[in-house]
Amino acid sequence: MRDGYDAWNVGDRSFVLEHFSPDIIWVTPPDDPDQGVFRGHEAVSGFWDQWRAAVGQLRFEIEELTEAGDRVLAVVKRSGVGRQSGLEVSDTVCQVFFFDETGQCSLVREFYDRNAANAAAGITQPTP
Repeated sequence: MRDGYDAWNVGDRSFVLEHFSPDIIWVTPPDDPDQGVFRGHEAVSGFWDQWRAAVGQLRFEIEELTEAGDRVLAVVKRSGVGRQSGLEVSDTVCQVFFFDETGQCSLVREFYDRNAANAAAGITQPTP
């Protein structure tokens, strides 16, 4: 996971995609104004391109990683600034990664609500 975020932060999206199933499903936060579901490498890459167009190369700083069976909950600070737009993003997002029997990530679900992320990851303790 750390290697994946490190690769992403230097612009190596191919490293990240290599660890995703070809049938990867990426689900943005349910309370996001532009909520969406993206299926497959091409759709996920397109989603990432939309973010990059708006806020440049997003950076992710890991605040916490929690393993829960075949899932990993990553709490990350996300930041970026659009070159053209000047739009700045700086927030915290919870990303739950689901891994299949081959060790590839088959699903990513994002949340702004930590308790919802915990539930998706199968973590039973509520966050204060």
